[in-house]
Amino acid sequence: MKRLTKYLPLLGLCMLLLSCKKDKVEPSLPEATMEGKDTFGAMVNGEIWVPKGRPSTFEPNLDVVYNPNYSGGSFDIRAFSKIKDDPAFYEYFYIYMTQLDHEGIYTFGNPDIGTVTFSSQTCEYEREDNVQGTLEITKLDMQSGIIAGKFEFTLSKPGCDTIRVTEGRFDKKLF
Repeated sequence: MKRLTKYLPLLGLCMLLLSCKKDKVEPSLPEATMEGKDTFGAMVNGEIWVPKGRPSTFEPNLDVVYNPNYSGGSFDIRAFSKIKDDPAFYEYFYIYMTQLDHEGIYTFGNPDIGTVTFSSQTCEYEREDNVQGTLEITKLDMQSGIIAGKFEFTLSKPGCDTIRVTEGRFDKKLF
C-alpha cells in the first residue's frame, strides 16, 4: 500500500495531462502596427483573411516591395493563403500602387496607377476589373526600412460575387 501511495501523485498528473484538450485557436487580424512586424490581414466579405499555408520554400506567404526610384515610388504587396477546403488551391492578393512617395491616402480605380488583383476559388479579379477603394500609408520610413498602412476596397466583375475588403492592414520591414 505504501508503494501505491508513492506513485499516486504521478498517476494523477498523467491522468490530468491525458484529459486535457487543446483549445482551437481562432484566427485573428493582426494589430494595426507600424514597427515592421511583417504582418498582413483583412476582413474579406466579413471573414478574417491572413497569409498562411503556402508550402514553397522559395516564395513567402507575404512579400512587400517598395521602390522609391521607380515610377514616382512603386509599392507592391503579394499575400497568399491556403484554402482549407482545397489544399491544392491558394487565394491571393496583389495590391499595386505607383506614384506613392509619402504617407497619406491613395485611391484605387485607375489601373495605370493603382490596382488590386484577387484570386478566389470561384473567380479571379484582375487589374482591369472594377476596384473602388483606398490605400492609406501610415508609415513610410526609409531610414528604418518600414512601411505600414491600411486598405479597404470593393472588387466587382460580371459573373462573379462582389468582394468587399475591410479593415485591411499591413506592417512590413523592407530590408
